[in-house]
Amino acid sequence: MGFQEELFQKRRSGFVVLKNVFLSGLFLVLLALLLGRLMYVCRDKRDNWRQDNFAQLPRDSVDLVFIGNSHQFCSVNTDLLYDEYGINGFMLATPAQTVPMSYYAAMEAIELQHPDVIVFEVLYCANDFRTVLPELSHAFFDGMPACRAKWEGIRDLIEEEERIYYHLNFGRYHSRWKSLTEEDFQSDLTSPRGSFFCDTIEPNWNIPVVPRGEKKEMPEEMLQYLEKMVELCRENDVRMVWYVAPFNALKDEEAFYEDVFERQRVFNWVEDYAQDQGIPFYNLFYEIDQIGFDWEKDFMDTQHLNCYGQEKLTRYMAERGYFGF
Repeated sequence: MGFQEELFQKRRSGFVVLKNVFLSGLFLVLLALLLGRLMYVCRDKRDNWRQDNFAQLPRDSVDLVFIGNSHQFCSVNTDLLYDEYGINGFMLATPAQTVPMSYYAAMEAIELQHPDVIVFEVLYCANDFRTVLPELSHAFFDGMPACRAKWEGIRDLIEEEERIYYHLNFGRYHSRWKSLTEEDFQSDLTSPRGSFFCDTIEPNWNIPVVPRGEKKEMPEEMLQYLEKMVELCRENDVRMVWYVAPFNALKDEEAFYEDVFERQRVFNWVEDYAQDQGIPFYNLFYEIDQIGFDWEKDFMDTQHLNCYGQEKLTRYMAERGYFGF
């Protein structure tokens, strides 16, 4: 074999290798995109569509972000805020979002949007657990895009042997293919601003409120995450607003009131802490009469406002500048 022919064969072999590498890389990219889409389609998005929508928003397009639990997304209508008050907010609350989870929600909000204000509903400051049932932890993490908040949150809050199912959740949802509907293939299931709507009505009652001087310190570990949240927002020049939405006892009986009273005492303590940190805090238990709830029709259950109570509370807070705008 002559020198020229040998050189040609080497070049040809090199080209074949490069071609195979390119095709293999292209295949892996397409496979990753396909698996990503399959995971999205098969995932149960009833509770985590908010993160999906949030991740698709243009950078720096949101003025304020709401974090917290179901009391948060049942209390504030972000569509109403935008349509009638010109406040561009997004509801990033999820069911049973604990204080540690809210810290990572704040991190996600700053990483993806960097809003002017983060509004935190403090109900879970009275609880002492880091995470909740797996299905609710998945509701928080599964819709979150690949970002620092997701990686650090899973590493911090999820047991090591379970973490892989939060990063690659196709194994958790692949069996849903039998029950897929048209909605599973849609990228926007509801409000582009994360609003929640429920018109269920359950008659309720106005329970007593403990005196403001009665206080109980929040659990130490939860306080540590609250402090991290405050530090995170300060470092990124993001203002915070904290509030607590009113809720009721499970039954209209004195025996069921004590749990609510204990939580109210914690909220009073958190209010003092917020004031020390220079954070506006609104304890709406003490403003129930001014809000003007109709106890016959403004709640969906003892714990949550329906759309009628939500509209009242949203207007009340917006018109008093409670959202920082």
